[in-house]
Amino acid sequence: MKKALLSKVAGTLMLSAGLFASSGAMAQTTLGFDAAGDAIFGALHASPGDYIDTYLFSVDTNASYASGTAVVGKTWFDGSRLANYGITGIQFFRVNADDSHTDLGTTFNTSGGIEFFPIDALMSGNYGFTVTGSTAISGMGGSYAGNLNLAAPVPEPATYAMLLVGVGLLGLASRRKSNDKLG
Repeated sequence: MKKALLSKVAGTLMLSAGLFASSGAMAQTTLGFDAAGDAIFGALHASPGDYIDTYLFSVDTNASYASGTAVVGKTWFDGSRLANYGITGIQFFRVNADDSHTDLGTTFNTSGGIEFFPIDALMSGNYGFTVTGSTAISGMGGSYAGNLNLAAPVPEPATYAMLLVGVGLLGLASRRKSNDKLG
């Protein structure tokens, strides 16, 4: 009798833990970037529910611009192809020295696809972003995938022109000095 009661209590606790984990579950992944500055991210949530997925990455240059896109999975359901996941928000953050997070200004746009980016350039440091969403078809899981790109700023043509003028002036000044010495 005692063994049966303990078995039922253990089963109830495991079921409760599973339900708690599926509603509001969180996943954390560290992204790696290729030589072009691209990283791929995504999640497959097999059970229905709300999710917050966190992706971490590091920036080792002085200034980088981050830009991302995402797509949600599709499932055949009742003769139609329906989105099986809904992304409701993406938020960038900076990871502080004490592992706390400071939210950054983020643009999240869903007109014509899902696009997201931090408003300002990212300086050297540790960063991340969270994807908030939920499964879209009752009783089914869902998935999404995306790409994040880090790019260094490209100088404007005026910057190159100023550089050439400066080098030309240095060359002219050094030539004048060498002529004065020859006398």
